[in-house]
Amino acid sequence: MRRGYRAAVPRLVVIDAANALYRAFFALPPLRSPGGAPTGAVFGFANMLRKLVREERPDAIAVAMDPRGGSFRRQLFPAYKATRDAQPEDLTAQWPLARELIDAWKLPLLEVPGFEADDVIAPLARITP
Repeated sequence: MRRGYRAAVPRLVVIDAANALYRAFFALPPLRSPGGAPTGAVFGFANMLRKLVREERPDAIAVAMDPRGGSFRRQLFPAYKATRDAQPEDLTAQWPLARELIDAWKLPLLEVPGFEADDVIAPLARITP
């Protein structure tokens, strides 16, 4: 979309929180609070939100998050994502901070038990010519 162009149809942007936090975590150096808590992923996530608002000017933003306890895929196929490395401890520690950030920005949080963020985002997406 060209800069400065506003579509006649309101635009909703739905962010996959896990994707954004992982990207920020691995893109930035291991930043820490004065007390030593890891903060780099949340700092990067906040910067992504700021840039999105500034450059894209969506009409609404929501955040989709994977539910605790996994999805229906693991029930259907126990080996689902079994080959993935464990989430880094410093990233795991930042999830509560990410939730605080989402709350502070007053963004709707889309979290559906049994469904991953992608499953929640997909029905909200609409392809237009």
